[in-house]
Amino acid sequence: MIILDIENLKDARITLTLIFVNILSYFIFIIAAPEEISFFLVQFNRNIIYEYEIWRLITSIFLHGDPIHLFSNMFALLLFGATIENNKSISKIQFLIIYFISGLIGNLFSLFLLPLDTISLGASGAIFGLIGFVFTIIATDDRSLLLFALFYLAFFIATSFMEGINFWAHIFGLLGGIVFGYLFYIRKRKIKLVY
Repeated sequence: MIILDIENLKDARITLTLIFVNILSYFIFIIAAPEEISFFLVQFNRNIIYEYEIWRLITSIFLHGDPIHLFSNMFALLLFGATIENNKSISKIQFLIIYFISGLIGNLFSLFLLPLDTISLGASGAIFGLIGFVFTIIATDDRSLLLFALFYLAFFIATSFMEGINFWAHIFGLLGGIVFGYLFYIRKRKIKLVY
């Protein structure tokens, strides 16, 4: 079973650092900075395609539209990030790869599947990557929780259809996390069993 206590949180330094950076970015770029600066960092599909402003695919992962958006993403990041980071089978580098590449995958699919004038921001794609990875851990290690995990996953996917939410970032971030779950976790365990 996945349970987090204070010791787990102390050992989840990358997760806590990512939370700190996201909160700091919110206060600096969304609250304090002029609107033009925050607009320069969000994912604006038209500018990425026509002006080649590709940095937006990464910088948008660190920005959130309002306190509820920030809080919900940071709570999920704490829960799922600390769970992965405390798993001895996963290195810190692998954790960062899961987080950033899942976020990037979600943003890339959003770029091609959403209209040109779409503006998007938030860590949801990266966090859905973590959710997908944790799902593979549960499916591999603790099948007694599989039904609960499937229900939880269905809830997260259902909420992705709400207005103003980037459904494509969620879905493709999730799929990225599941793929990394296979590559970094399930496959590694199969190789160990063979030896």
